[in-house]
This record gives sequence, structure tokens and C-alpha cells, in this order.
Amino acid sequence: MKTVLLILALNSLMAAQPQSLGDAARQERNRQKTTESKNTFTNETLGIALTEPDAEPADKSGDKDKDKAAADATKAADSKAEAAPRDEVWWRDAFKQARDDAKRAEDRSKVTQLELNQLNMDLLTKRDSFNPEADILPKIAAKNAELAKAEKDAAQANEKVKQLEDDLRRSGAPAGWAR
Repeated sequence: MKTVLLILALNSLMAAQPQSLGDAARQERNRQKTTESKNTFTNETLGIALTEPDAEPADKSGDKDKDKAAADATKAADSKAEAAPRDEVWWRDAFKQARDDAKRAEDRSKVTQLELNQLNMDLLTKRDSFNPEADILPKIAAKNAELAKAEKDAAQANEKVKQLEDDLRRSGAPAGWAR
């Protein structure tokens, strides 16, 4: 009788084993194939520069021409936008874009601040080189410049949202279109 109970107990333990790692991986792969991501992340949406911040452009005159062409294109787009009717869809899209830009700029500023804090902490605690100040101080200076630019961009993005709110109010459109 004890032998039969022991055999039944061992069989039930073998049947109750968790699924193997291979089975779990197959199930996860199948789940990922069937679900689609709602978000697409690119360098532009994250606000990450493709070049190093310390890198100098090779041809500055070409950059000025590009900047001038971009400014002309922006002015042309603004004049077309002024000619187009500003309905509820236009206002909602403009506010969504402006708020997304502001959020992205604020997030970039926060990330840069955290990176600067880490560099400062490294300066205080790093003792594995003969002169840690010589290694870290240039990085801190570069990160301070990057932080200043990120904060300036965030302020400009927030100013754009405020400007849109003023434009909406002046146009006489309902305030609900800003949501």
C-alpha cells in the first residue's frame, strides 16, 4: 500500500513540473509575432543627436546655406498654414505636436541633468587614476553646455505652447480645441 502511494506521489510530482525554458521562449516568440507595437522610436522622436556634441562640422559655409534654406522653407510653410483654414483638427494637431515637443525637450533636459550629476559623482569618488580631474572636468564642461542647450530648447518648446494658446484665444475658437 505504501509503495503504491509513493508511486502515485512521484507520478503527480513529475506531471506537475513547470514548463521548460524552451517552451516558454517559443510561447513568447509567438506572442511577440502576434502583437504590434503602437510606438515607433527613432533618433528624431527621442531627440538624440546623431553626431557627437564635441564634433566640429567640416564645412561651416554649407551649414549656413542649409540653415538659410531651412528657414526659407519654414517661412513658406508658415505662410501656407496662415492661408489654410484653422479648424478644430488643425488646432488639436498643433497642440499635440507642440506638447509632444515640449515633453521631449523636458525629458532630454532631465536626462542630461542626471548624466551631469553622475559625472560630478564620478569626480568626487573616482580615485583609480592619478588625476581624475583631468579626465572628468572636460566631460563635465561639455555636459554643462549640453544641459544649457537642452534647457533652452525646453523653454522654447514651452513658449511655443503658450504662443499657440494665445493664438487660439485671439482667433475666437473654443478653448476645448487646445486639449
